[in-house]
Amino acid sequence: MAILDEMTEQEVSKNKSVRGYIIRYLGSGPRNSLLTRQIANAMVGADLILSPDISKYLEYLLDGGYIVFTDRTVNAYTAYRKDAVIKLTKRGVDLLEGTIDDPGIDV
Repeated sequence: MAILDEMTEQEVSKNKSVRGYIIRYLGSGPRNSLLTRQIANAMVGADLILSPDISKYLEYLLDGGYIVFTDRTVNAYTAYRKDAVIKLTKRGVDLLEGTIDDPGIDV
């Protein structure tokens, strides 16, 4: 395994934290779902991110089967613009409850 430099390690750690925040925040919403802008604005307000563009984090969670968009025409890159509803899947709930683990997400 390659040794990561300090900047890369900080970026990896930040990505894991942001993904975990999204999972936890979705878990606090009604029926484990929230609007994309609610999540992005909360993270900007908490100084986790500078820009409301959370598409790369959503894409990771979507690819992992942890979230779904309730509108089939939405993807990770149009979710903010369309203010899509994001919902935790069964797998996402399992991750939140600690039943499963993902080394790329700090829940």
